[in-house]
Amino acid sequence: MSSPYAIGRYTAAAIREKPRVNAAMSSQLLLGEPVSLLEAGKTFSHIRCCDDDFEGYVRTDQLLGVDERTFRLQRDKPAFALELYSTILGEKAGLPITFGARLPEYDGIRLRHGEQVFSYSGQAALSEDLRTDAELLIRFARRWLYVPQLSGGRTPTGIDAAGLIQLVTRLINVRLPRTAEAMSHSGEMVDFVVQAQPADLAFFDNRKGQIDHVGLLLPDSQILHVHDRVRIDAVDHYGIFNYELGRYTHRLRIVKRLLPDMDLPNVLLKKRQKPDEVDENQMAIF
Repeated sequence: MSSPYAIGRYTAAAIREKPRVNAAMSSQLLLGEPVSLLEAGKTFSHIRCCDDDFEGYVRTDQLLGVDERTFRLQRDKPAFALELYSTILGEKAGLPITFGARLPEYDGIRLRHGEQVFSYSGQAALSEDLRTDAELLIRFARRWLYVPQLSGGRTPTGIDAAGLIQLVTRLINVRLPRTAEAMSHSGEMVDFVVQAQPADLAFFDNRKGQIDHVGLLLPDSQILHVHDRVRIDAVDHYGIFNYELGRYTHRLRIVKRLLPDMDLPNVLLKKRQKPDEVDENQMAIF
């Protein structure tokens, strides 16, 4: 591959920790997402994702070399597919794509991917047209409900907690790192949980004190996160309370704000209920 730039060629390519087919998958590269080539190999290439500097190894045949202009457009002014599942149709065959795929040179009907022209009839939007607000972020995130958990995943066949947050925030022009721990350094600290607002990010730590989980705060003391599947659970000053299990599953560490403060006093002051009663062990934080 002669160019130092590439984009995802197919639906989703595994980004692996090492240049081996059996190495652990650390993330995924969606169709049209731009990367820098750190080292191009015959079987695997060492890549750096342009939005978050995340590095890993992708099969070289899963990458499509592009010129610098295409790379910059896909990085700075992409058109995003907004359907969980959809297809771009070429002259001879279709190519499946998922939510967050980037459509090169998209004009509202057609796109050019490599040497081929495809048509796309699903919902899409230019990044410059997507507003940066909590309502839109929550709406995007709720589309993923019930998608199964998959470590390193970023598609509707499987996704992890940080992957979901990173993907949906990118669509409102907020760029975050790939892991929950790195993500926790973004945004502004919410000093008191009673000041939290919808679309704030809540971070949770493990027994070693390491941040390893993240979720999106919703109204009424709820949180959207990935635990076995994309789900909505109750959240309070202690952590995430799972009503199915009847216990806490994650311990709250910090809350961070990415979006502007809302002029909505008491928007989250309702006491969280499940649907008929409040569990006596679960205290509303909002």
